[in-house]
Amino acid sequence: MTKIALADDSGILRSALKNVLETAGFEVVLEAENSQELFNGLKRCAADLVLLDVFFPSESGLDMLVKIKAQYPRTKVLVVTGLRQDNVLAEAQKNGADGVLYKPFDSRELVAAIERVIVKEK
Repeated sequence: MTKIALADDSGILRSALKNVLETAGFEVVLEAENSQELFNGLKRCAADLVLLDVFFPSESGLDMLVKIKAQYPRTKVLVVTGLRQDNVLAEAQKNGADGVLYKPFDSRELVAAIERVIVKEK
């Protein structure tokens, strides 16, 4: 079972995502609303994939992406953003994102994006 860490500053969105992911058969091992929670949690649990929002009040998700890839190179990262700008996509790809998912998305799109990232691993 794929273990997923959710990193988003919105508790409502994290809760909704967790419900969708668990219904689809994934295991949510961590929910983080900021970088400190994410990195403290990643030390304790082995996530296969981080679902990472781009915008946080204190730190950019793209900066967090660099740190995740440096500290946990085998962990896949699916970046989630509402901005459909080429610079965000280019920065995410440059920093090692394994995929990018644009908001708004439905549950099927989310599951398909995660499965694409997981398949890339094999």
